[in-house]
Amino acid sequence: MKKVHPAKNSIINNIIYFLIASSGLFLLLNRFPYLGITSFVILFLLGLIFIFIRRSVTTYHAEILGVLSIIYIYLILSYFISGQTLSNFFSFSFLRYDGNFFFAYMPFFVLAINFLDYEKVTRIYTMILFSVFSIFSIIAIYGFMTDNPVLSMFELERDRGLMFNALNNAHNATGSVYAVVCLILLSFFLKEKRKVKYLYLLIFLLSMTGLFLTKSRGSYIGFAAGAAIILWFFFRSWKKFGIAVAAVTVTAIPAVYFSGIYSKIPDFFDLSGGTAGVRLRLWDKAWYLFQQSPLFGIGFGRYNDAGYENIRLTGLDQIAAFFIEPKFDFSSGHAHNSYFHFLAETGALGLGLLLLFWVLCYLKILRAYNLTKNDFSKKIFLAGLGIIAALFALSLTENYFSATTVMMCISVFISLSLGLFWQEEQMVKP
Repeated sequence: MKKVHPAKNSIINNIIYFLIASSGLFLLLNRFPYLGITSFVILFLLGLIFIFIRRSVTTYHAEILGVLSIIYIYLILSYFISGQTLSNFFSFSFLRYDGNFFFAYMPFFVLAINFLDYEKVTRIYTMILFSVFSIFSIIAIYGFMTDNPVLSMFELERDRGLMFNALNNAHNATGSVYAVVCLILLSFFLKEKRKVKYLYLLIFLLSMTGLFLTKSRGSYIGFAAGAAIILWFFFRSWKKFGIAVAAVTVTAIPAVYFSGIYSKIPDFFDLSGGTAGVRLRLWDKAWYLFQQSPLFGIGFGRYNDAGYENIRLTGLDQIAAFFIEPKFDFSSGHAHNSYFHFLAETGALGLGLLLLFWVLCYLKILRAYNLTKNDFSKKIFLAGLGIIAALFALSLTENYFSATTVMMCISVFISLSLGLFWQEEQMVKP
């Protein structure tokens, strides 16, 4: 058996690997967007350099990149067909809000280029995630216990009290990425056989507390969905699965009580007002827009532009009609549901392509999980299965399929996972 790595071990390579993984440092710092943008630019430039050197991508990425390329082309065509301008397309305002999809999925392209040791980069990336989220969780616990905002890492809401934001602009952004990191930690804890298992348990409990302190109920749902998938594939026994779910639930009770979120559980079922009522109105608007143009949607990036009333579309009514008015609203508003949002803007075809992309990713990682004999890889692939399931659940309450913070984390992790299995296959080839 011959071990083959795309790059030899050296100080320069280690620096490159750290730069690639450095985006994990800024997932809780989106109040300072230029830090994240800098890490993205570094990643993008490395990709440009090595695509000219290597001139190929891994075979395990090729199929999903084909689908993702079609999605990019489809969204660009949808953008211009709906009467939007070239100058807006390249503006920071568009790319930060309506067009952040293009940033969020770029790591799939860059990390498909076989110029790195995927295992080493993945180890560095997870180490960064575990360190950063542990530190922020300790700060969150201190701030909550002392009623001290600590660098303005909390926001105060009348109904929910203090909500942990870290240094992000919204508690939901923080909660979503905390849910993802907690799933990685759960996988590492379950699969670890050495004494370090207890370290993972400690970090997991810290991060779970941070997750609960965000008071992001959609993030709780996302974590629960991902954890269910992880526990099922780890045990593959209904009895053990049930016991494990009960154990995780009992473990979460102190954090639920400590954060005070238990008192807000009835709000999930209050459809007359609050956040649930707002979401229902946004979903109703999205569904109405989808009905006017079910095949192609009203145009990528047009949900906010169309407004709520007197919406005028051009084209074939209730088949393929676009919003082409010269009205552009660059803001963080969205349908608060990825499925409705993509249906409204890109129609059944756009949403179908996106779901196909994620299903392909899931099936490839499932195959990798079933075939790998490497203990570290098992942890990564198990976490990947849970993360994709969590993304599907998270997207029920926010437009997380396009949310830069959580999607940069997921895109990097899933793309590294695909490369990791490709690398293992290269190592066993004669």
